[in-house]
Amino acid sequence: MVRSQVQKMIFTGLMVAIGILLNQFIVITLPTPSDPIIKFGIGYLPIMLTSILYGPVYGLMAGISQDLLGFFLIGSGLGQTFHLGFTLNSVLYGLIPGLIFHLKFKKDQWVYFGLNVLLSIALVFGSFWYFFHLDQVIADTLTLTQKTLLSGLGIGGAMALLGANFMVFFSKKIGPSGPKLLFSIALLYILVSLILTPIWVTQINPGIPFWTRIPLRIVKMPIETSVYVVLCSILLKLLNTLMGKVEESA
Repeated sequence: MVRSQVQKMIFTGLMVAIGILLNQFIVITLPTPSDPIIKFGIGYLPIMLTSILYGPVYGLMAGISQDLLGFFLIGSGLGQTFHLGFTLNSVLYGLIPGLIFHLKFKKDQWVYFGLNVLLSIALVFGSFWYFFHLDQVIADTLTLTQKTLLSGLGIGGAMALLGANFMVFFSKKIGPSGPKLLFSIALLYILVSLILTPIWVTQINPGIPFWTRIPLRIVKMPIETSVYVVLCSILLKLLNTLMGKVEESA
């Protein structure tokens, strides 16, 4: 029992260290690092793995530790601004996957497939709303043509995510947990990237309004979500195999 707890703590600490490095250095920000409207990265991946494997409590600890240690050890030296909202983002990535993976339904695949379809359809409708209400997107730095292009790409991104749902559902390589994994990632993306992060960034730099930050995030959603699903699936299989061998040798 004690040995198991120690192994979990060591694994969690390792994931936090990897997550800090990924979050601080393996990231692409657009248009600039000082004022990122969108950010491509996989910094939350280790937190999710911890949460899925060991539950939401360990995921919560990993999320808080990664954000606070990452900022005070590295981020502050790089001129980054501390905001408790970003800590909340990490907490959600640590909590939600563990909670979802510990929920059991009789037909998990179909339940989460249906939920994924609903999320995707909501995004498609939201993207179309943007496209037909460009006057609501207030941004002095964007022309009407740029707004139209971004909104059009947003529609394409939302529809691509809908298609990805079917691919994950029927994929034998990803396995039966694929729809549940996709739902976890898609739900987190909507909560964190489409809603919360634009709020935090707008509070830090109010120069660009909240609503103008959404279309590009919808565009990148299917890309980043697909990367997370594939990497999570591969790493979960690998880690489960390794942990099984460790338990056998113990």
